[in-house]
Amino acid sequence: NAEVMIDPDRLFGRHLAVLGNTGSGKSCSVAGLIRWSLEAARQDDKAPNARFIVLDPNGEYSRAFSEDESSLKPRVFKVNAENSENKLQVPLWFWNSAEWVSFTQASGKTQRPLLRRALREIRVGNTSVLAERPDEKKIAFRRYLSSNLISIKRDLRNGSIKTDETKFGFRLKAIDADLETKLAEFADYNKHIESIKDKIQEALSATYNTFDKNGKKIEYYRAFTEQQVEKILRSISDLLEKLGGTIYQEGPSEDVPIHFSGTDFADHLQILSEEEGVSQYLDFLIMRIRTMLADTRIKSIISDTKDVTLEQWLTDYIGGNAAVNGSLTIIDLSLVPSEIIHIVTAVIARMIFEALQRYRNLNKEHKTLPTVLVMEEAHTFVKRYKVDAENQDAASVCCQVFERIAREGRKFGLGLVLSSQRPSELSPTVLSQCNTFLLHRISNDRDQDLVHRFVPDNLKGLLRELPSLPSQNAILLGWASELPVLIRMNDLPKAQQPQSDDPDFWDAWTGIDKKGKTVERSVDWKLIADDWQQIAATKENDNNQEN
Repeated sequence: NAEVMIDPDRLFGRHLAVLGNTGSGKSCSVAGLIRWSLEAARQDDKAPNARFIVLDPNGEYSRAFSEDESSLKPRVFKVNAENSENKLQVPLWFWNSAEWVSFTQASGKTQRPLLRRALREIRVGNTSVLAERPDEKKIAFRRYLSSNLISIKRDLRNGSIKTDETKFGFRLKAIDADLETKLAEFADYNKHIESIKDKIQEALSATYNTFDKNGKKIEYYRAFTEQQVEKILRSISDLLEKLGGTIYQEGPSEDVPIHFSGTDFADHLQILSEEEGVSQYLDFLIMRIRTMLADTRIKSIISDTKDVTLEQWLTDYIGGNAAVNGSLTIIDLSLVPSEIIHIVTAVIARMIFEALQRYRNLNKEHKTLPTVLVMEEAHTFVKRYKVDAENQDAASVCCQVFERIAREGRKFGLGLVLSSQRPSELSPTVLSQCNTFLLHRISNDRDQDLVHRFVPDNLKGLLRELPSLPSQNAILLGWASELPVLIRMNDLPKAQQPQSDDPDFWDAWTGIDKKGKTVERSVDWKLIADDWQQIAATKENDNNQEN
């Protein structure tokens, strides 16, 4: 009956694994650890400056932390949220190049380089997509010019202007066409834009050539001279100086989360494939992107509207200054389509990690912002995978994000809590970085063998209890506990337990519960079918169109 007190810095700072069979009490333990930590950290009715983020694939935790609880102020994000502010949104412009490659299954030789180029160009403004405000348009134009300046310098340096001259020529021709559309928008800079166009036309005219093949006119370019290219570079640099200078820090990066439209991305990728003459190799990839964009189940999650800004997303999902909007975020992944579930999970985890990285780097004293990321059903998302540098599927990319958090998260204040019923399926890299273990009942031989490696030989006798541990009982061992100890978790009221109860077969069969009260278990399959087929949503859209 002795109380067991745990230092939160030890428990969360070096990652925690909560392991055990289904029904052994893992979810209640995790919910309790979050609740008790926040309650203990409260000072004189002042909410703690704490951040817990729960990735909940089964939708269990909404009941455990009611949105009506003023003390915790949980933020629950889910697919079918009635409140538009609480709809789960992970915009596709958050996705980095590795996540796009894994989703589209892009091959390494032709598809992947073009996909990354399209991402890079659409993020830096090399498309018809324009920002709304004049200052945003100006920044987008600077990015566009900076990207081309860097690319042309690279081609000049590596000799592509002579060895791949036709491709370089058509790129200059495309830049010239783009600049033609900018003349009306940037009238104040027309003199400089015309200067760039003149230098490009001078170079193109000097190298342009054609020949007839089977009655078809074939265009090509001869080698460009360094003098021709340097004139173009000088004219671009002159305009960039007037606009505020070259943007090097963002560069032509394909991974910076800058807004773009999914439809424009697919269109731009198609144009690039036609320019390069490789349309036949990218048709399936582009079709996969367009199919995703047309899927109504996915569209609400990956929405690329201007309503979602990076700043607001970080405030909502990680928490505002001093956690004024609450200390707990629950991200309900239960209705996320299987096609994107691993990508969505990977993007959320990576965005949280990279945000905390930048927080520490920008903090004058290099202090961290302590945050705890909880991953339920971890064996689904942190599953061991075969190392294949060429073919990375979405599940592998997702696991790699958590491996990086496990290795580096502590330095940036990000603690990881993994809850799993199959520890033998978890990534060895992640498990090896967990310094504390809360072990509930484990009966599988493979899982038991893995757990035995966590403790020294002279304490393995304690683990004999694992197969027969009652629910709510666990063995605590590792960094947070000086010695392994058999504990009983504190009680949680029914209303504060995650929604993972055992099914009550007998009550449903007999219509009477254990207290003698009548139990109704009616079913309306039409209601379920309508929800499944999104009939209500379709009717609502039709009515809106009629109005």
